[in-house]
Amino acid sequence: MLPSRSKRFAAPDEEIPRLVLTTPWQVALIAMMMLALLATIFPQKTLVNTLYEQKDLDPLTLSYIQNLYRAETSNMDVALLLARTQGGKRDMAALEPTLLLAAREGSPRQRQEAYTILFDAYQQQRAKAFGRTEADSVRRHLGALLKQASEENLQPQTLRAFALSAFELELPGTGMALIGRLHLAHPLAELEELGNQALARGQYQAAAACYLLARGQAATREQARRLFQKGVETYMAASLFPLAIQAAHRYLGDLEDDLPTLRFLTRTATAAGDPALAAWYARKLVFTPPMAGGRP
Repeated sequence: MLPSRSKRFAAPDEEIPRLVLTTPWQVALIAMMMLALLATIFPQKTLVNTLYEQKDLDPLTLSYIQNLYRAETSNMDVALLLARTQGGKRDMAALEPTLLLAAREGSPRQRQEAYTILFDAYQQQRAKAFGRTEADSVRRHLGALLKQASEENLQPQTLRAFALSAFELELPGTGMALIGRLHLAHPLAELEELGNQALARGQYQAAAACYLLARGQAATREQARRLFQKGVETYMAASLFPLAIQAAHRYLGDLEDDLPTLRFLTRTATAAGDPALAAWYARKLVFTPPMAGGRP
């Protein structure tokens, strides 16, 4: 025998009313509550703060951040945090696309962080590169990054490091563009100091380039002579003889009739193993009027 409730709605010609579980406004309320919960759980603000304040992550937090990245590989903040805190422990190839995107399209803080991380990663890869092909590939990537950075308003310290790296890679145009971003108040003194810093770190090519750029800012012949010789001597100290000779030709300028400079170039060409060039400078020295270059 059917229960009384079933008897009431057994007629086939009548519509059986359904129980109302929720109303539309209740569904909307639940959706809003879920969105609020997700916004609270997802650590967007906390993540950004951690990115710029924390260098190491505990295992639990690291696992959580890794899961977030797997769920959303395009999340710039997560990629930056993983790359920054893990460094060489993680394969940068997996993070590189997102980091490059952050360098191009991120916020100013994200771009600064992305450029720094990518620069450090490429420098490490360059130091560990095995074989000419791999080294050339890393060099191209680093050169492209530096060229892109020359169009950005990055922190001065970052621009200085990038400029020195560009000079080391024999990319003078990129290096000068990066230097131009610094808007130096005292170009001669600041460029020479930058060269001194590079020399202290063993970056001979970068140091020489800075000295020769400073030579172009010299107000007196004495300053120009000193910085010119300093730049060429730095190349010679690193046994970069062809670069020393090339720089001497390129930056000689109005010192071509300067007797002390001609004596210096005669000695330099001899030390570089180019007796023909040394003889050419010696002849120029002999036939240069004594007063043209001032007192020797």
